[in-house]
Amino acid sequence: MFFLIFLCLFLSSYASADAGLVINEFLPDPEGADSGQEFVEFMNNGSQAINLNGIEFQFANGSVGLPWMTRWQAQEDFFLNPGQLFLLVDRNWVGSALSDAEAWLGLQNGPDAIRVVRDEEVLDLVGYGSLSDDELQEISAVGLQPGLSLSRRPDGRDTQNNEADFVSTEPTPGELNFLDYELELISTQYNPLVVTAAGEPVQAVFEFQNSGIEDLGVSNATLILENSDGNIFNIVQTVFAGCEAGQICQLMVSFEPPETGFHRVYLELDALVTEPPLRVELKSIQVGPGPLFLTEVMHAPSAHQGEWIELQVGSEAVNLADFSLRDEEGDWKVMPEILLGAGELVVFAQDSLALLQWHESNLNQGLVVDCPPQTLGLCLYELASSWPSLNNNPPEDRSFADRVLLADSTGVVLDQVFLPGEQSLPDGGGKSWERMSHLVASPRWSQWRSSIAIEGGTPACLNSVRDMDGPAVELVVEPKVLDVSAGERAVHFRFELKDDISIWHLQIFDLWGSKIRDLGGQSSGAGLQDRIWDGCHDSGKKVTKGAYIVLLFSGEDESSIFPVAKALVVVR
Repeated sequence: MFFLIFLCLFLSSYASADAGLVINEFLPDPEGADSGQEFVEFMNNGSQAINLNGIEFQFANGSVGLPWMTRWQAQEDFFLNPGQLFLLVDRNWVGSALSDAEAWLGLQNGPDAIRVVRDEEVLDLVGYGSLSDDELQEISAVGLQPGLSLSRRPDGRDTQNNEADFVSTEPTPGELNFLDYELELISTQYNPLVVTAAGEPVQAVFEFQNSGIEDLGVSNATLILENSDGNIFNIVQTVFAGCEAGQICQLMVSFEPPETGFHRVYLELDALVTEPPLRVELKSIQVGPGPLFLTEVMHAPSAHQGEWIELQVGSEAVNLADFSLRDEEGDWKVMPEILLGAGELVVFAQDSLALLQWHESNLNQGLVVDCPPQTLGLCLYELASSWPSLNNNPPEDRSFADRVLLADSTGVVLDQVFLPGEQSLPDGGGKSWERMSHLVASPRWSQWRSSIAIEGGTPACLNSVRDMDGPAVELVVEPKVLDVSAGERAVHFRFELKDDISIWHLQIFDLWGSKIRDLGGQSSGAGLQDRIWDGCHDSGKKVTKGAYIVLLFSGEDESSIFPVAKALVVVR
């Protein structure tokens, strides 16, 4: 009998403490200046409406103790219904949430305490920071993290222990702190990281935390893609294995994006407990060329021009400040505020002066073609932060020397290029890594290859390997300069063709596109080839001094022949 009486008294005591007006969330230490950002959110966690008239909100400085200082008092009737929130904000409120009342709050950053009272009756009390005064806390004060709110979890629960009742969260003034069912994205892994074409298989691993109050059971799940025009694609249906409240869980799924462009990605769970179904926004993905893409990288310079990275704008104008670069091990480098039009090139250099001097030297020697003399100087910049410092050779744990990644302001990776080691470059370095086309290459072709420009790279100029979309064939020119006065009588063009090649042609053109010499047109098939040019036209007349373009065409038959390699040779 005594036990039953004790239990009843205990339960009635707990019920009265748990029912009424409570402080549900507050922000004492916002990011930046406190003024205009602090707020206190009250909640009626009882079963009856509460009239706020006469309610006082008070503050106490934990460093000096009492007295309590009234910051705000309700002066008229305001009935707060069960479960309803009331938002009190700092004077000159800058937040977007609509407030119910405004006052100078001055909450400070702890150790401090706040409370709500009516006619000297304490309705709720919260201490925060390193408090030692028992009068300023309920059992134990709650710790404080700068920029985060202190929020009851779940909303409205009051066990009269501040440390047990409150957790640090992102501020949600005027809204519930926690939903019954909520899944928060922690991380996303896409493989491949950059999706080059529609229909390319993508393996995705999503990591979530169940930040809701209730457990999520086994659910039907749909992966949804939404393009920039708002068109929806339900591309994968799978099963979500469930996730207990507060736990971390994963979902692995494979999908094939149906079209190129930028896509928002969502996961929709039909957990049979929410209406409409629970939807979580995942990390967006770019399929195919983005608004900005990489076109050329010099990561292993042999001359004194230093490293540099060239990018090109897509079909619409961009602001480079909306994008960032990094290498494999480095951090993201935000680009400067520069407005560029569609199709424009930009070069970021490790040392812009050194690169300009290198370019000027090549111009003086007549080595730079397909590029107006002043082009580089008009689109050359340096990154405000430190240079990525690109590796020349692979470390022991990978096959590539380095990787350059390009991302937008939300962190979505738009483009990447894997850089080969010096041993994979002609002459062991001094050659840039050029993109043949921003369009997707055939699966058997590579989009990138070593520059064939005689100067070793084409910063701010048309790439020397542009539009060469055939199988990678290395066309070796030896010597690169035909100089009769120096004893050079002929130039060797060496290359190796694969087994599926039946015919080939090797032809020489001047810079205006006129063919001056045909060095082959055989059906000799695959294998090593060596062709010699003596510096003459087909007519036998010596060519004039200058630069000439060598094109290698190949194919399985005459109807399928196309250029597969290009080189530049200089005659002096």
